[in-house]
Amino acid sequence: MQKISLTLKITLSFITVIVPSIFFLYFVFYNLFYEKMLDSEKQKATLIAQTIEPMIGMNYYLGLNDEIINLREQTTKHPLVHDICITLESDKICEEPKLSDNILNVSYPVKHPVTSKKIGYINIEYKLDEFNQAFRDIQSTIINSLALLGIVFLIFGLLIQKLLAPLGEIAKRVKGYKPGENIDFSHVRTEPETKEIITAFGRMLNNIKEHNMLLERYKYAVDESALVSKTDLDGNITYVNDEFVKSSGFTRSELLGKNHNITRHPDMKDETFKQMWSLLKNKKAWKGIIKNRNKDGSEYYVKSIILPLFDENMNSVEYMSIRTDITTIIKQQEQIARQTTDLITGLPNRVKLEEDIKNLKHPKLALIALDNFNVIEDYYGYDIGNKTLKDTASMLTSYIQNSDINIYKLSSGQFGVLVGESTEVDIFSAFCKNILQKIDDYIVHVEDESFNIHATAGMTYIKENAFANASLALLHAQSTKKDSVIYEDANHIIESYENNLQWTKNIKHALKEDRIAVFVQPIFKVGAKEANKYECLVRMVGEDGKIISPFFFLDIAKKSKLYLEITKKVIEKSFAVFSQLEGKTFSINLSVEDLLNKESMEFLIEYINKFKLADQLILEIVESEGIDNFEEVISVIAELKALGCRISIDDFGTGYSNFAYLMQLNVDYIKIDGSLIKDIDHDKNSQIISKTIVDFAQQLEMKTVAEFIHNKEVMEYVQEMGVDYLQGFHLGEPEPIENLLG
Repeated sequence: MQKISLTLKITLSFITVIVPSIFFLYFVFYNLFYEKMLDSEKQKATLIAQTIEPMIGMNYYLGLNDEIINLREQTTKHPLVHDICITLESDKICEEPKLSDNILNVSYPVKHPVTSKKIGYINIEYKLDEFNQAFRDIQSTIINSLALLGIVFLIFGLLIQKLLAPLGEIAKRVKGYKPGENIDFSHVRTEPETKEIITAFGRMLNNIKEHNMLLERYKYAVDESALVSKTDLDGNITYVNDEFVKSSGFTRSELLGKNHNITRHPDMKDETFKQMWSLLKNKKAWKGIIKNRNKDGSEYYVKSIILPLFDENMNSVEYMSIRTDITTIIKQQEQIARQTTDLITGLPNRVKLEEDIKNLKHPKLALIALDNFNVIEDYYGYDIGNKTLKDTASMLTSYIQNSDINIYKLSSGQFGVLVGESTEVDIFSAFCKNILQKIDDYIVHVEDESFNIHATAGMTYIKENAFANASLALLHAQSTKKDSVIYEDANHIIESYENNLQWTKNIKHALKEDRIAVFVQPIFKVGAKEANKYECLVRMVGEDGKIISPFFFLDIAKKSKLYLEITKKVIEKSFAVFSQLEGKTFSINLSVEDLLNKESMEFLIEYINKFKLADQLILEIVESEGIDNFEEVISVIAELKALGCRISIDDFGTGYSNFAYLMQLNVDYIKIDGSLIKDIDHDKNSQIISKTIVDFAQQLEMKTVAEFIHNKEVMEYVQEMGVDYLQGFHLGEPEPIENLLG
C-alpha cells in the first residue's frame, strides 16, 4: 500500500478541520437565521391581524357585514398579503386557506367588543416570496465561497508541496541508514532551515557510533532509580548527581575521589558486598537493598542497581549505580511491625509478650482462651464480641495487684498472662485458676439477654519455646475438656518417650515402604480461574491408608535424624511429577536446617540440574525467624538463585525481625502469615500490617501470596488490598500430587 505524502497529509488535515467547520457554521447559521427571520414575518402578519381585529369585532357587533367585507378587500391590497379569511361564528368571508412554500398562514382570534369572548378568527395568507429569495441569495453566496475555498486549498497544497520537497529528499536519503555509512545531501535544495537540518544530521551521525552502547545502558539504569553515581573499577567515586549528594549529606567535593564505602553502614554484612563484586567483575548487574550511613551518622535505605559500563571491546571501564531512597517506607514497616498494643483492648499484644519472655530468666506463661468465642461473634456480632474482649481485659487488669504479673491480648478470644521471677510457681498456678473462675462468673449482657463465658488455660514454666509449649498445653486442655493443663518438661519427656519411639518406627517404615507422600495445594493468581502454581506439602500415609499431617511426625523426624530423608523424598516426587507438567510452577518448603545441610543442598542441586526445572521451582523458606548463620544462608540463597530458582519467605509478618533481614535475602515472593489473613476482613491490626507488607513488597518488586483464604469475604478483601496470589481451602484443598497427571 502506497504511503500518503506529508504534503497531502497536511492538506487533508487542514481540509478535514476547516470544511466540516464551515458546513457546521453554515448549518447553524442557516437554521437559526431562517427561524429568526420567519418569526419576524409571522410577527408582521400578526400585527396586521391585530390592527383589523377590533374593527371586525365592532362591525360584527353592530351588524355591519358590508364594512367587514370592505375592510377585508382593503387589507388584501397590502403588498405582502395574499388573502384574508374571516370566520365569525357561522359566517365565513373568504376562500379556503392555500398551502404553499411561498404562503405563511397566520391565525388570530376575533373577540366580542363588549364581553371579550372569542367569536371567530382571522386567517391571513402572508406572502414569503421576498423572504425566500433572500435566502436563496445567501445560499448562492455560500456555495460560491466554498468554491473559492477549494481553489485556496489547491494553492495551499501546491505551496506546501514545494516547501516540503527538500524534507522529502532528506527523508529518502536518511531512510535505510546504517551506522558507519555516509549520507550525501549535496543535491538537496538548501533553504536556511533545511541547511540546519542537514548540519544537525551530520553531527548526529558522528556521535551515534560512540554513544549508541552507552545510551542503552544509561537508559536501563535511569529507568530503575533516581540517585546516580559512577565509580572507577576500584570503587572510587568519579561522578554523583544532585540527588545522591542530597541523600548522603556529603558535598560533591567530599565524595569525588573517595571510595564508595564512605556511605556504607556498619550493619551491612561483608557477604552482601562480596556477592556484589563477584557479579560486577563477571560483567553482570547487581540489584538489592542497601542500608547506608549519612554524613551526620543517620541511616537511610536505598533500592539499588549497580552495573558495569563497557567500551567498544566490551571491557568494563567503570560502574554505574542507580538508587531510590526508600527510607520512609522501611521506617513505616518497622514501626508497624513493632506495634505492641492491641487496638481493641489496649493491652500489649503478642509481639510485646515474646519480647518480654526473652527478657526474663524464668518466665511463667499462661495462655487463656475464651471458649467458643467465635460463636459469640457469629451469633451476636463483632460489636458484642469486642465488648466482651474489652470487659474481660478490664476485669483481668483490675484483678492484678502484683506488678510482676502482666496481661496480654493475643489472637481472637485469647489472652496471655506472664509472670516474672518474684512470683512462685504455686502462686502463679493459683492466680491462673482464680482468673478462670472470675471469667466463669462474668455475665455478658446483650439487651434483654445475658450469657456466661467459659475459659481454658494452658501453662508452662519453661522459657525455651514457652509460647509453643503453652499453646500445646492449651490445645490439650481443650481437647480433653479440662479447665487447665500445665506443660512441664520432665513430665513431657516421660509421657512422650514411648510415643516418640513409636513415631520413629512409623517414620522409618513409611520411608522404607514409600509411604511418604506429597500433596499439592493450588495457588491462584488474582483474577485467574485456573491455578498455575502449587505448593508441595509433605504427608505420611498410615498403614491403614489414613493421611497423617506433618504436625505429628516432622519434629520427631528432626530429632531422630530422619528429616533429611523426608526432604529428599519430597524433592524426588515433586520433580518427577512436575517434569511432566510444562509451564506449571511448584514450591518446595525448606527450613533453614535444610539450607545449611550440605547433603540436602547437593541432592536438591543434583535434581535441578537433572530435570532442568529451575525456572519452574520456588524454594519456600519456613521457620525463618531468628536466623543465626545469616551470612551463610544468604550465600546459599544466592547460589540457588544463580541456578534460576526463585525464593519465597513463608509466614511473613508475625515478627518484627523479618524486616531487618528481608532486604538482604533478595527474595521473589512474600507469603503473608495466615494468622494475619484469617481475620483480615474485620481485624484492624491485621489489615494495617498486611496492607503495609503488600505496599512494602511492591516497592521491592516482590510478589505477595495471601494464604489461609477460607471464605469469600477474606478473598475479596485481600484482592482489594493488592496481593498478587491467593491460597487457601476456599480455593482448593491439598490433594495427592499424582492427581495433577490426571
